[in-house]
Amino acid sequence: MTEKKTMKVRLIGILAGAVAALALAACNGGGPSTPPAPTTPCVSPVTVQVLYPQPGATAVPATLTTIYVATSGVFPSDSNNAWDTEIVGPPTYGVQFTAQFAATTASALPTGSATPSMANPLYYATALSNALVTGSGFSVYINNLNDAACYAVGTGATALSTFSTQ
Repeated sequence: MTEKKTMKVRLIGILAGAVAALALAACNGGGPSTPPAPTTPCVSPVTVQVLYPQPGATAVPATLTTIYVATSGVFPSDSNNAWDTEIVGPPTYGVQFTAQFAATTASALPTGSATPSMANPLYYATALSNALVTGSGFSVYINNLNDAACYAVGTGATALSTFSTQ
């Protein structure tokens, strides 16, 4: 083989290797790409105050099924009533999104609820879908189901309330 043909074969081999390397790098190991985690804390359009369990409560039954809040106004209406809460607990519990808020009345609040600090509050309830972990601390955040970027964990969001179970 002539020196010129040998150089062409080497050049073609190098180019083929480079194309293969770029194709593998683009595949990122063959798995699907993962979108970046949301980084925007949720901000409610109205003031929200957790009433039950009371902020800082230390003997909340792990059987808690509903969180009650007071608001300074009506949540914006849309077809999904997108506002709910996000409960963050110990690693074994993780994160739980509650049901969408449902309007309720002051008379429906459980004994031991906090008193709203705002004038003319509106009352809402949101149901938990999973049992809490006994003897653990939890934080309650506001969440908007219709905003994928709105998330509490890892965003620096401020908890609406914290409590612990007995």
